[in-house]
Amino acid sequence: MPRYKACRTCHALINGNRCPNCGKTDLTDNWSGIIAVISIEDSETAKQLNIKFPGCYAIHVR
Repeated sequence: MPRYKACRTCHALINGNRCPNCGKTDLTDNWSGIIAVISIEDSETAKQLNIKFPGCYAIHVR
């Protein structure tokens, strides 16, 4: 299983060196909790967390 990193800017979980959502390279292994967003239009949580794209996100990023 790949070890995902979290983007410090948008909290997206990625397996690579650049965030596909915001384009930043400031990534960390130090994160906890996962939220999976399938439909940003129907998700109150996505709206509250300002999530713009479907995908998996870290809840807490250090």
